[in-house]
Amino acid sequence: MISAANSITSEKLEQATRLLKENYLDTWLILTREGTDPALPLLVGIRSVHKAAIFIRSNGEHIALTSVSDKGSYESTNLFTKVLVYEAGMEEAFLKLFEEVQPQKLALNISQSDHLCDGLTQGLYVWLENVIGKERLEGMEVSSESVLKKLRSVKTAGELQNIKKAIAYTTDIFDEVFKNITCGMTELEIGQLFVDEMGKRGVTNGLGHPNDPPLVCIVRKGLAHRKPADHQTEPGDIVIIDFSLKYSHYVSDIARTCYFLKPGEMQAPVEIQHAFDTAIDAITASIETLVSGKAGYEVDAVGRKVIEDGGYPTIRHSVGHQIGRATHDGGTILGPKRVPPRPEVEGIIEVGEIYAIEPTVIQDNGLPCILVEENVLVTENGPAVLSKRQTELVLISAEGK
Repeated sequence: MISAANSITSEKLEQATRLLKENYLDTWLILTREGTDPALPLLVGIRSVHKAAIFIRSNGEHIALTSVSDKGSYESTNLFTKVLVYEAGMEEAFLKLFEEVQPQKLALNISQSDHLCDGLTQGLYVWLENVIGKERLEGMEVSSESVLKKLRSVKTAGELQNIKKAIAYTTDIFDEVFKNITCGMTELEIGQLFVDEMGKRGVTNGLGHPNDPPLVCIVRKGLAHRKPADHQTEPGDIVIIDFSLKYSHYVSDIARTCYFLKPGEMQAPVEIQHAFDTAIDAITASIETLVSGKAGYEVDAVGRKVIEDGGYPTIRHSVGHQIGRATHDGGTILGPKRVPPRPEVEGIIEVGEIYAIEPTVIQDNGLPCILVEENVLVTENGPAVLSKRQTELVLISAEGK
């Protein structure tokens, strides 16, 4: 029987085979040891303990060369035409296999800009040079970046199912937590509500340690990517919660903003409501622009303009990024053009990608800051919002929501 995880790796390996053909590459080599390459879990779904060589081939005849102790793990995936083993050093067995495969173009996981495409370590690259010869390697090596970026970005049916489940858990937990937040709670206490709800559902944090709380930030204490602290909420506080949840190896990334009413208030002050409305308008405009064929920087420019036109400083980060197996999953980024150029923001948006959209109002000196983040799938018919959108500021009184 093929497990759900194995089903996804099978989908990804089939996708990789197609991408190799499209890019006129016959062989993709992944060298790994002790789980060094982030591409391995995506394609194979296991962690190689000892040194291993994975040959992914455009003809669909994929081969793994592993240690004796790792052999069973690779065989259990049912992904490979052959699983070969080496007894001591891998050099002799690798060279023999390499001569049998006879790669013409050898794709390697090397990238100057995307960390998730840069999994080949310097030591293993030098090892490869020594085994097959430096000049021979130089004559055939190419970067796998074009293949691997698309492989991570364009989601299969199994991946989409897991991400949708992660998003559903996330929005459900937000709804439950907002019922139980009261004024006077600390950031840590609010964060613990999320940890408790994750535990009830058997899911974990998608960013950091599994049982970490999400980012919980009282704006008065400074907006930053920091862990919750013992800061106590007070009437008049804006609190931002940025929450990534992991379900079956795939994550969500959703943020919400709430306001703690002062005595006698029925709604937030005008300046806070304006900041919130501006962020929501920027999210809406960004989502509407998120269509296949657009460049990442084009979507960023739309969301960024709404924030600036609202009278706020320009966004300090990108308008959006991809999610998948990681909270920041590489590939095309919805960010601004800069010098020197960033290839990721000039990437072209494609059907099947999922983006976290977060144009943010960020100000210093305790002025209103707003972060709302939604997860959106690019489809042939346009953008599809997967998260339950926040369009109204969550208001918290002394008695709760």
